[in-house]
Amino acid sequence: MTHPSKSDRLEETVVLGASDLSERLLFQLATLPPDGDLEDGLWALVSTFADGSEDLAVGLCVPQGLSDQLVIRHAPRPSRPRVMDAARLFPEATHEEVFPIPHDEGSTLHIGTDDPMDVLLRRNAEQVALAVSAALRRHRLVTSLKREVQEVEQLRSQAVQSDKLAGLGRMAASIVHELNNPLTSIVAYADYLRRRWEQQGAEPSDRERLGRISEAAGRVLTFTRDLVAYSRPSSADPSAMNIHDVIERALLFCEHVIAGTNVTLVRTYGDLPPVRGLHGPLTQVFVNLVTNACQAMEQDGGKLTIETAYDADRRVVAISVLDEGHGIQSDKIDRLFEPYFTTRGDGGGNGLGLNIVQTIVASHGGTVVATHNEPKGARFVVELPTGR
Repeated sequence: MTHPSKSDRLEETVVLGASDLSERLLFQLATLPPDGDLEDGLWALVSTFADGSEDLAVGLCVPQGLSDQLVIRHAPRPSRPRVMDAARLFPEATHEEVFPIPHDEGSTLHIGTDDPMDVLLRRNAEQVALAVSAALRRHRLVTSLKREVQEVEQLRSQAVQSDKLAGLGRMAASIVHELNNPLTSIVAYADYLRRRWEQQGAEPSDRERLGRISEAAGRVLTFTRDLVAYSRPSSADPSAMNIHDVIERALLFCEHVIAGTNVTLVRTYGDLPPVRGLHGPLTQVFVNLVTNACQAMEQDGGKLTIETAYDADRRVVAISVLDEGHGIQSDKIDRLFEPYFTTRGDGGGNGLGLNIVQTIVASHGGTVVATHNEPKGARFVVELPTGR
């Protein structure tokens, strides 16, 4: 009778042991929920490998972002370091070997033992590393799909909102168009009556009242015409413009907001060269910034300051919009220009205003930044290039 050699018996043990572990790992992978918690899933795989061995310590290090990592540590006894090494998961073990996780850069499997690892243990460790790799890849794929679904939902919501705004704009334009005809008649008849009464020697107070009617109607007529021009998509090429005229036009649109929030408007205008741009989009920039500033002061009021200055060295015009409102929290200031991000809570806006501001300013070759306004409030600075 021929007996197998020692090397043959060792190889047979290795193959059977590896096969048994593979089946258990495959079973664990098959039963893990696709959208389950990553840490729970990895712990199940590590436990499958470590269970039944009183001396085997098994752990994982998986990077999570730039500065964090997920650490799983399955140890048979409390950590009483025999060696001082910050890179080790099991300083209480005599030996610790590290296996890279395939196809997942930076992730590692750690095996801690009191005796040097044999061939079977190394083979089993490689099987676990492959199972962990499969779990990580599936988790990252599911996470990516979830993110894509969320992005699609956001784009769908944005499209719906944009369609609503476009419909509202068309409705407003048609209403304004209908208002223009009677407003034009009011201005014309008021001017006619005022001139006739002046010739007939009517009371000065009556002529003054007609003048006020004509002035008020003319002001509303100018506003409605500007509103239609502002809402109409612009097909014009950029041209040289006085940025102060753009700001004043925006302030005209925001008059009701300023008056309704007990805000005091302060203008500090410098001597500026022209900038090149489109009137409509740039008007929208300052409508959004002024509206946000007023909303920040709607509780207690305050001073809304608009400053302009020219930096000749950099050839840029700087427009600062300062408020004395509740200010901006430090942890949120870097996210202000992100789409859908808002600090006003539910019902306080759709979070697109500042993102639109940044997009328009960038399309004009400029920048916009937000900082704290001392002693309180916020400061938004728009810089636009000039031709000088």
